[in-house]
Amino acid sequence: MLSDINCVVIDGEADEFLLGDQTLKSLGINVDQLLEQLAAKVDPEEDADDIAEDDIVGVTNPDDIVNCLDDMLKAAMENGFPAECAEQLDKLVRQEVNLWRTKLGADPPAKLEPLRVVLMEDAVPYRTKPRQYSAAKTKFLSEYGKQLEEFKLVFRNNQSRWACAAIPVPKKGLGEEFRCANDYRPVNKRSIAIAGAMPNLLVVIAKVKGAYYFATFDLFKGFWQLMLHPDCQEFFSFITNDTVYTPTRVPQGATDSPIHFQNQMQEVFRDMLYDNVLIWVDDIVVFARTVEEFLAVLKKFFERLRQYGLKLNAKKSCLFAREISWCGRLIDGTGVRHDPERVDALCSLPLPATAADLQRLLCAANWLRESIVDFARHAAPLQEKLEAAFAGRSRKKRYAEGLSLTWSAPEQEQFQVFLQCVARSTKLSFPSEDAVVCVTTDASDRGWSLIVSQVEHWDDGKGLTDQAHELILCKGGSFKGAQLHWSIAEKEGYPIIKAAKDLEYLLHRTNGFKLFCDHANLIQIFCPHTEIRKHVRGKLQRWALMLSDYRYEIEHVKGEDNIWAGIVSRWVHSVPTESSVKTVRTRASSAVSRLRLLCDDDFVWPTADHVMAAQQRFRRRAPIAAVPSSDGLLLVEGRVWLPTEAKDLMQRVLVVAHCGLCAHRGADVMQRQIQQHFHVKSLGKLVQDFVAACLLCKHVKGGLIIQRPWSEHREPAARNEVLHFDYLFMGESYGTTCYLLVLKDELTHFCELIPCDSPTSSVAASAVLDWAKRYGLPAMWTSDNGTHFKNTLMENLRERLKVLHTFVLVYTPWVNGTVERLNRDILQVMRVLLLEYQLDTKSWEYLLPLVQANLNQTPVASLGGKAPLELFTGLQVPTQLDTMLIPRSMQTKDKLMTIDLEVVEDELHEWRESLQAMHAEVKDRKERTRLYQSMAKRGKLENFTVGDYVLWSRVDERLRGNKLMVRWVGPYRVTEAREFSFMIEHLLTGDTLGVHGSRLKFFDDASMEVNEEILEHVSKQGIVMAVEQIREHRYNNVAQQWELLVSWRGLQYVEDSWEPLSSLLQDVPALVKAYIENHGDDDLQAQLPDDA
Repeated sequence: MLSDINCVVIDGEADEFLLGDQTLKSLGINVDQLLEQLAAKVDPEEDADDIAEDDIVGVTNPDDIVNCLDDMLKAAMENGFPAECAEQLDKLVRQEVNLWRTKLGADPPAKLEPLRVVLMEDAVPYRTKPRQYSAAKTKFLSEYGKQLEEFKLVFRNNQSRWACAAIPVPKKGLGEEFRCANDYRPVNKRSIAIAGAMPNLLVVIAKVKGAYYFATFDLFKGFWQLMLHPDCQEFFSFITNDTVYTPTRVPQGATDSPIHFQNQMQEVFRDMLYDNVLIWVDDIVVFARTVEEFLAVLKKFFERLRQYGLKLNAKKSCLFAREISWCGRLIDGTGVRHDPERVDALCSLPLPATAADLQRLLCAANWLRESIVDFARHAAPLQEKLEAAFAGRSRKKRYAEGLSLTWSAPEQEQFQVFLQCVARSTKLSFPSEDAVVCVTTDASDRGWSLIVSQVEHWDDGKGLTDQAHELILCKGGSFKGAQLHWSIAEKEGYPIIKAAKDLEYLLHRTNGFKLFCDHANLIQIFCPHTEIRKHVRGKLQRWALMLSDYRYEIEHVKGEDNIWAGIVSRWVHSVPTESSVKTVRTRASSAVSRLRLLCDDDFVWPTADHVMAAQQRFRRRAPIAAVPSSDGLLLVEGRVWLPTEAKDLMQRVLVVAHCGLCAHRGADVMQRQIQQHFHVKSLGKLVQDFVAACLLCKHVKGGLIIQRPWSEHREPAARNEVLHFDYLFMGESYGTTCYLLVLKDELTHFCELIPCDSPTSSVAASAVLDWAKRYGLPAMWTSDNGTHFKNTLMENLRERLKVLHTFVLVYTPWVNGTVERLNRDILQVMRVLLLEYQLDTKSWEYLLPLVQANLNQTPVASLGGKAPLELFTGLQVPTQLDTMLIPRSMQTKDKLMTIDLEVVEDELHEWRESLQAMHAEVKDRKERTRLYQSMAKRGKLENFTVGDYVLWSRVDERLRGNKLMVRWVGPYRVTEAREFSFMIEHLLTGDTLGVHGSRLKFFDDASMEVNEEILEHVSKQGIVMAVEQIREHRYNNVAQQWELLVSWRGLQYVEDSWEPLSSLLQDVPALVKAYIENHGDDDLQAQLPDDA
């Protein structure tokens, strides 16, 4: 309570009030002094985050050493040390009793190189202001400084120009006991760090493979055993409450201290390092494979310590164990694992109550990540929650303790999934030189995973998933920022390159390694047996170059067989999926819920009264320019204002402007009509969205084909690698020839034209053999699925020649685009030559040599201005213009060409290099053209999922109809999504069909209700029925035509129908012919055409 104080009281709702400076001074409170104290005050826990601690020094009691040695020897026997060798171990240890310490006393520094710290050129001495300590801390610092000074570890130096703060930090649970942590951050900022590196733990730990005997040692206060160079001792002076001390030993907390100490220890044990000794700063592991070797190594180890004057910690050393704990891991001769007690402790933790609790959990679990499959993506939800808690706040420990966390049900589930992931921590095996190393990678839209395993005895007769794998390493991560917008190839390639960059110590092997990936395009990019193509630009090319340093075999595995990486990359982590414009297609619910709203009895026609009611409801949002009309409606520029917030009214206006007599004419027409009467904000977007959602427009608008990839893009690497062939019908000639067999080299476009009477396999086989005997055997054939190419003769020839024969998709012969393009050129050149030479169309066979010469000898832009003949053979291409300029020497006499046999090889090599350079230029130009055309056509990858409803284009030969039928039929239900095609199901018959994505258009998602209206809508488009069998035949005297009784697949016999024979001969000729031949009706047999 305040009494006799003058206050100004102001009415208000707050429960606090302000006191002026004079009032506070009258109460004995000096605000300025308090602010100064607050500015000087430092939280010890905050400053102790980044610096190390120093234990109190003293004199070691010899009895303590003896007791510690007895305990170590007893523990060694309990751990299984051979009893017959126990006496040797005891003698060896007790002979070196002077090596052990429990306190750091007056021992001289080790006989090692002192640490010399180099400052930056512009470094200015730093001296902190004296801090105000409590009585307990003042007493501790005074005693601590005297002990250090007594043992000559520091000396008083009140004249020092450098002074960092000494921070007494309370020991948890020990009341008034402290440890001293000096804040050397100001010195570290002014120092030039040593260019050194700590060992890679994963590499050095593998050196103990096969070892059976282990010992661990800790160098007692290792840094304090090393001398600090006199020239830089002053830099690390620290100030207590009344004294400045300058250390003479290497301080903890300095930037160079760990690296310098590691370098000195490695120098001491250089001849033992990695063979029998591992070092991580002051923690040392001694290991051996036999007990005799172990004792010899221990003896040598102790002698080396004595030689350099190094001391061991008697309380933190272990003389023998089968399995040791080192650097936070449990290690034996077979592998590395994490302490099960630590893992169990993590898995039993409750939900973190504060951000500090969650931060500690993630830091602790992160130490286990290399033994946990797909750790990063399991931890991602928790990391995101932590980042959200820290948003706009300090990350200091004291602030984090005050940030409370609340967990929703999905977040609690994510936390439990993360703990289950931690519980699955797996032991990691050491790499074996004789084993087959497998790198299995995979990526999803939001993350990637990488697993390295080894198989001691690889069985070529088994698949990847059937081998006996030993886990070596797990890595994984989440895509962030710009990575989320990478292409599929980049995301799939990233873990491969991550392995190449980070795991060089594992993958640089004499026998190489096996790389497994489920993305087929990457096989072409990263394949080591083919040249890195010039057109593979940018990031993927650089990645491919990184892999060129390795010996490896890359293999494609199916997604379902990618047993580790594939499954874990698609585990459901209950992480909310964010929409990404470039990678995820989001579909809003359809604005039109029915097909024909204007025909619906429930549809309410919009009127002026409806508009006026909507204007009154949203009057506050009316434009400033809105003025009332005589009938009460608000007008903007003479047009009725229609509020977009009136969703129902806006929807009905759009329906009237688009359906019925407006005939679904399109967005532009619809927008103009509405603008004539109404003022609507953002009308263009509303109209575009409405038209895009109109289910009837989907049937009739747009092209018949949507540009989508037909298959994986493949580019030939050399001439005569891929041979395309196809038959082209040319029509009648003056002989029996009607067809043309067209052969074309894919890379160079070089072609040959073979006239023939009919398209048979024998003609094709002879032509392919003739091509091979002149130009060599192609590695691959490509053709359509015609019976003249897909039969026993061609298959036998393929097997004999050992080539690959690929076929284009069924019902899409034009996919074989390179030869179809040539067919068009053949017809064009043939037509113009027939017209120019005034020949009859039956004379086409005589012009074939001219046509072939023209096609092969004409330079074209797509080949870089080169002709196919020049690219294929390397010969110069003649033209008609050559006859104008004939060299005079050739006019006078003929000259005999001579060949110098001594330079033939060089000239041939030069010719080949020139030809390869032209091929590379052609490949580059073709790839650029393909990418440009792909961008221009705006081709899209199909993204239909199982359950979606799609429309099927009538361009497909199975859906041909008259011109008045809709372009897109359906909807059909997607039942299976394949790599480039889909299986779709008819809603009425249930028939399933395989269709390429370019023939499909999205209709609605899986949530669409298939009601009677939808089924009636499908039935009225005409059903493509499959003929199950032909049962009977008759002659219809009324129609004067033969008819067949057809049973339709999926329908009952009562629905069989009589169909004209002429129609069925076009649709199912093979079935009709078989029926007629089986029934032996001569009159019916006479109806068959001669070529049937």
